[in-house]
Amino acid sequence: MKNLIAMLLMAAFLFLTAASAVCGETAVKFNDKTPLWFSLIPKKNVDQQISDLKSLLELLEEKLQRPIKIIRPQSYDAVIEGILSRTIDFAILGPASYAKARARDNRVDAFASFSAKKGFLTPQGSFYNSVLFTLKKFGYASFKDLKGKRIAFTDPESTSGFIIPNMEFSRRIDLRLKAFFGTQIYTGSHDRSINAVAKGDVDAAFVSSARVDEAVKKKKINADDIVILWRSRPIHHDPFVFGGSIQEPLRNRIKQIMLSSPPQLEPMLTKMEMAGIVEVSNQDYQAIHDIIAAQSNQKQ
Repeated sequence: MKNLIAMLLMAAFLFLTAASAVCGETAVKFNDKTPLWFSLIPKKNVDQQISDLKSLLELLEEKLQRPIKIIRPQSYDAVIEGILSRTIDFAILGPASYAKARARDNRVDAFASFSAKKGFLTPQGSFYNSVLFTLKKFGYASFKDLKGKRIAFTDPESTSGFIIPNMEFSRRIDLRLKAFFGTQIYTGSHDRSINAVAKGDVDAAFVSSARVDEAVKKKKINADDIVILWRSRPIHHDPFVFGGSIQEPLRNRIKQIMLSSPPQLEPMLTKMEMAGIVEVSNQDYQAIHDIIAAQSNQKQ
């Protein structure tokens, strides 16, 4: 009988010790004051992108009670490598950038996205398009007129600024892009590509429809001057992505904060012309995963 009691007491002690360790580990995670590192792909002026997100990052700092530090992006690829090396904890990636990162580390996971209001080219909701746009003054009535002409791409890792055109538009013309166009440049951002068309440095550019909408709103280009020569299938908006450094309890807390429609974010959403922040999953980007996988197989 004494042996049975001793065994029961030892089992209870081991259980309480294990439970205490688990609770202690959880407490450490939520009381951790080390910074969380955030970055985003450079789709337009980086200072403007960071400024737009100030309210969201401040809300996360307040609710998580730990600092959010920003890593200024140098390129799309730099942000992908930061997520994979775990020097960036969470980020906004383009759909293709996300697919490339996820293919190398399945702990990288999409969890939220902005839902946009209706724009000049982009429908309301969670989708946008890659568009090939030019201006009326150049006199191009069809994409066929651009054969041998000057074209701007955004970045080799840009979903709408290169990857989708490289797959879908190439299939449409039954030629590789380099064989169809003449001078081809990478500008580094959608804004720069739009400016290159507006200044006449190139004849046309592949860009995000959402960035054209923004240029129209800011009166950088006139809506009546725009000619769309090609439009891709719908693409899901850029995802907020967790890197492998973020553990499940913290992931859930960040999602809870961002997806609860906090009133503090209303001015930010209004300024950005966004309807809200919505939940997304890895499955929402399956079409992009398939494209990236096909590209990878072609290179092998």
